[in-house]
Amino acid sequence: MKYLLLLVTLVSFSYNGVGQNKSDLLEVSTQNNTYVEKMLKISSPLTLDSKSFYLDEQWNHIMILTKTNEVLHTTGRINLARMYAEIIVNRHVRRLNENKVKALIVNGSTLIKVGSDKIEDRNISSFMDVLSVGKLTLLEAYKIGFKVEEHAYSGVVRDEIAFLSSDFYYTEDFDVFIPVNGKRDILRIMADKRTEVENFIKVNKLKLHQRKNLSALFDYYNSLVDVP
Repeated sequence: MKYLLLLVTLVSFSYNGVGQNKSDLLEVSTQNNTYVEKMLKISSPLTLDSKSFYLDEQWNHIMILTKTNEVLHTTGRINLARMYAEIIVNRHVRRLNENKVKALIVNGSTLIKVGSDKIEDRNISSFMDVLSVGKLTLLEAYKIGFKVEEHAYSGVVRDEIAFLSSDFYYTEDFDVFIPVNGKRDILRIMADKRTEVENFIKVNKLKLHQRKNLSALFDYYNSLVDVP
């Protein structure tokens, strides 16, 4: 999923958390058909606001896993500033009601919405991208920041440029979400398999600040501890 830089004004955040567990994320399939009536029941009317910031400004195919374990398909995009998903139903843009949704699959990425009471950093959007599922579930959490653009000579502020960054979190129970703070912290939380983990990092020359490398490490650790 590509990240776009947009000129926006950040608005007040509202949070609506949904409960999650590991089985929720593993139940996603593509067996159900999309029905307009069902889409109307899990969404509400919406007027588009220019004060927005999208994870991807383009409209994408979204697979929705509902609280009733139905899998629905639609076209939509994730508005990080407003902290909701915009979906198209019968050619109209509507807001997806997250309290009726377990997870979203967008461009192959699984997104869940996490309540603000579970995240200390208030700059973090409530949408998190699930990167690895297991004893330690790894997630990427997005945040919006601003850079002030000034005139080179006068110092007069010309504009505020919004940019997207992210932090990594892990959870064991989908109730507490804890930041991942570097190699030392990772080795601490994976202490029961420390020898194997250290060797995996060394052999594969992993750079643990990178999404792909960190995901590979958590996948490896989960493969060790999730075996019956």
